[in-house]
Amino acid sequence: MMAVEPIRVVVVDDHPMFRAGLIQALCVEGEFAVIGEGGSAAEALGLVRSLRPSVLLLDARMTDSGIDRVSEILAAHPEVRIVMVRASQDQEDVARALDAGVCGYVLKGTTGPEMRQIIRSIVAGENYIAPDLMKGLWGALKTKSRQAEDDTKLSRREVQVLQLLALGMNNREIGLRLNVTEKTVKFHLSNVFAKLHVRNRVEASIIARRTWPDLTSKG
Repeated sequence: MMAVEPIRVVVVDDHPMFRAGLIQALCVEGEFAVIGEGGSAAEALGLVRSLRPSVLLLDARMTDSGIDRVSEILAAHPEVRIVMVRASQDQEDVARALDAGVCGYVLKGTTGPEMRQIIRSIVAGENYIAPDLMKGLWGALKTKSRQAEDDTKLSRREVQVLQLLALGMNNREIGLRLNVTEKTVKFHLSNVFAKLHVRNRVEASIIARRTWPDLTSKG
């Protein structure tokens, strides 16, 4: 039986004790390999460049803001999945991080088993926002959700693309499912974002899951 490669993770946080605890929680199981760590956002890009992790766990607010580095990291390494880790529930930070392209936003009170499950789901292509943060986001998105239910707002194809997005599919997977090109998927997503007045894939996914609660798998 072929051995499964561990999920390669880099942890960047300016609190050494928290960073050590997080690394220990991940390394409890052989499923994860913490291949690098750092104490500043400035180190994050170099660590990603040299180590090529699958996942970067990045503190949102260090002396040099982790959020401000996300776009730069993803521009150079679009394949890495970035998860912001933060103690506060500042909605502005969440919105900025999602706009920058993170795949997850986790609060520092998250347990080890929860963190491992979150990383598994993110590597599988899903997005994650801490439930307490989701409540605040959903409050701001309620009106937009009603627009998703209005057939005059979204075309049939746009609804299909939005639903597949909510299942965690990337543009390539959506294109294969619908037998269209990635360029066509991007076109439909641009229209969806504009019509729903959302700024990123996560906000669109939140609306889709609230509008169609039976969306549970890629099946």
